[in-house]
Amino acid sequence: MSRYTVYLGSCSEYRAEAVQAVLKRALPLLELPWPLQGRIVIKPNIVMAHPRIATDGFTRPEVVEGIIRLIQEKGDGIEKIDIVEKSGLGITTAGGFRWAGYRKFNRMGVKIREMEERPQKVVFLENGRLHKHLTIAAEMAERDFLIFVPKLKTNVLSQAYTGALKLNIGTVDSKERMLYHDYRLPVKIVDILEVANPDLIVTDGIRFSYGGNQMTQHGIDFGLIAVSSNAVAHDMVCARLLGLEPFKIEHIREAIDRGYGPSSFNEIDIQGDFQQERGARIVKDLDFGFYPIDRFKSNFTIISGEPYCIGGCQGILLDWLHMIRDRKPKLLKRFPSLTVLVGRVTQKIEDRTVLLIGDCARTSNRVRCHRLVSIAGCPPTHKRIVWDMMVKLFLLAPLVRLSLIIDGFVLYPIKKFKGWLVNL
Repeated sequence: MSRYTVYLGSCSEYRAEAVQAVLKRALPLLELPWPLQGRIVIKPNIVMAHPRIATDGFTRPEVVEGIIRLIQEKGDGIEKIDIVEKSGLGITTAGGFRWAGYRKFNRMGVKIREMEERPQKVVFLENGRLHKHLTIAAEMAERDFLIFVPKLKTNVLSQAYTGALKLNIGTVDSKERMLYHDYRLPVKIVDILEVANPDLIVTDGIRFSYGGNQMTQHGIDFGLIAVSSNAVAHDMVCARLLGLEPFKIEHIREAIDRGYGPSSFNEIDIQGDFQQERGARIVKDLDFGFYPIDRFKSNFTIISGEPYCIGGCQGILLDWLHMIRDRKPKLLKRFPSLTVLVGRVTQKIEDRTVLLIGDCARTSNRVRCHRLVSIAGCPPTHKRIVWDMMVKLFLLAPLVRLSLIIDGFVLYPIKKFKGWLVNL
């Protein structure tokens, strides 16, 4: 029986030196799949960063700097180090890197690689259940060693937990990123592991981001750096540390069933000086925001039909509602009184205004209303929901800021066009 090690190191402050010290204690205890050398790719979580409205949901640069310092201090056989990322929400990765404070790494001899602007490669999968091929960054395809640097946080799109496994969503191109991003999301995540299975995971848990929208949620001091060489073992330990049952989280269960890691905690050695009881006390009374969409309290009457897509329409709408609660809670009281359908609803619906979220809801054929508002997509993207809620219902989410509108609707298409030219 294989043994897997997860190191839980105490680290209470965002200093690169402190992170590096934890890694120096952890790495001798891990069995890396191959030497830490050659072409190294670091993949953080910068789904979004913003100094005012997205302050806690991304991997802090101090953690990445600690990793880089350790690699450069080692010095043997290092060909190059690339930081590769693809941001979410349809904003530029360049903007995410800038707001997150990553530009300083250019001065350390490390290259910042924004996937939508860079050369990409199509990689064919041997064992994909949904995907037969994926488009990923060229640096990711040609790497020798892959380091994931997740943020310890919750996510309502993935049964309250996102960690090393789900971080790989940010390795694929935009169109493929949203493909199967519905009730099949757990299978999609594990398909991507075939091309983006990390050799080392270093999780930023110095502050834990919980509840609410995955981008705008708030954080709390937690004091942890989690280190492992297996993504499944890492996620099993971290999920349980947060009071969650890992075997009930579908993408973890899927990865276990497909042989990517341990099948029980008996195969995992937990090392380190972080007191797990302290972590349990911190999360004990926190609301992670993960519950059925129709339980969210607002002026909306939300009716959920079939299928129930945690990673799709229901999950993305819940994520949008949490975004309002996170940063503009007073707006909830000003919501118009209307009925929202998510998924295909077969019952008779009558209201003055009815809002349909996603393509399945648009097939609901027993709707009678004075005004029908529809947001298309399978699922609709966050960007589409934010925009349509603004222009159709005049509901301005916290992300409706001039800087983000310019970034998402002006700069992002330009960056994508640049990437298209590069890949001709």
